Amino acid sequence: MTIRHIFISPDHNFVGHFGEASGTTPSVEVESVPCVAGQGLEGDRYFARPAGHKGQVTFFAWEAHKMLCRRFGVASAKKPVSVYRRNVITEEADLNSLVGQQTSSRD
Repeated sequence: MTIRHIFISPDHNFVGHFGEASGTTPSVEVESVPCVAGQGLEGDRYFARPAGHKGQVTFFAWEAHKMLCRRFGVASAKKPVSVYRRNVITEEADLNSLVGQQTSSRD
């Protein structure tokens, strides 16, 4: 598996998220970001949400982006992968097989 991109955004851009107003904050690509177990990515809109929230870190497959661009006739250069507002863009990963999996933390 390759991590192609990492994005964070400190604000929601849609009405209704946790009763907050919608924002206009773009996703920002970062080289690296601290990830806190049970809380998410520091600086992201989902960081430290209430217990039980399952959106701390969101993933999207690069292959899905390419397929959607082909299907809808959109040049991938004109629609950056940041439009999905997902945190981690992977390549060559079976994301469905990772649902519910846990890894040990690195010290």
